[in-house]
Amino acid sequence: MTRRLFAGALMAIALAVPLAFAASAQAQAPASPAEAPVDAHPWDAAVTVLKATQADLPTGGIAAIRAHIPDLERVLADAPQSYGPAATVGDVRYVLVDGPTEALAAMAAAAADKSPAPVARRTVAVANPYPAISFLLGTYYNETGKAHEALRVLNIGLSLSAVKGASLGQTLPILLSEKGTAYVVLKRWPDSLAAYEEGLKLPGLQDRDRARLLRGRGFALTELGRLDEAETAYQDSLTSEPGNARALTELNYIRRVRAGGPRTATEITTNPKQ
Repeated sequence: MTRRLFAGALMAIALAVPLAFAASAQAQAPASPAEAPVDAHPWDAAVTVLKATQADLPTGGIAAIRAHIPDLERVLADAPQSYGPAATVGDVRYVLVDGPTEALAAMAAAAADKSPAPVARRTVAVANPYPAISFLLGTYYNETGKAHEALRVLNIGLSLSAVKGASLGQTLPILLSEKGTAYVVLKRWPDSLAAYEEGLKLPGLQDRDRARLLRGRGFALTELGRLDEAETAYQDSLTSEPGNARALTELNYIRRVRAGGPRTATEITTNPKQ
């Protein structure tokens, strides 16, 4: 019998990419279509690829990602240019943001910019497609046993931030959870624990994200033989997500090990319900 670590929340996450965070640093009005033509931005191809992949997920699940791997990899490799001078179109500076919290912080930073001759007259925040692309690729690679590839793409997603020095992106918790899973695949338990603990330090965690990270932390601690801490992690996860079947199963496993029962091997699988 094997113990399973569930590799994320692929189908539970709404990976829509609406350009919903448009705002101006000087005048509170979104850019008009004339100011921001749809084919003028370096991230447009990434949005197109992400939406195409999303469209296949409800019927194809994680296997549906396979056909999109070349395109997903191509646009993720181009991500850095979306954070450079190419993000300025005319007199508008575009900032890619991962969720409303990062959008507000980016707009506040732009409004506080007192540069004497700013390049752009206005700053507009638009939804960042790259963290979601990083997550999709990372989950697929974890599921197919390619943990080193998963770490590569997940680290790209984790490196992209609209606000330097701040961890405000809404995708960060699942990226770090998936990174912890990659280390589980590699049986690098201290690294796995570090990834989950980094995620637990993020501000404003939702209960679902906190519970998932705590379960990952408990899993790594169990493999490290730190059963008391693992038990606490699972119990804390049940405070955030009561009745979770996996947490309860792992607590039972810890009790059996303490009673002298055999340890069992680990397995990675994706299950959106857990």
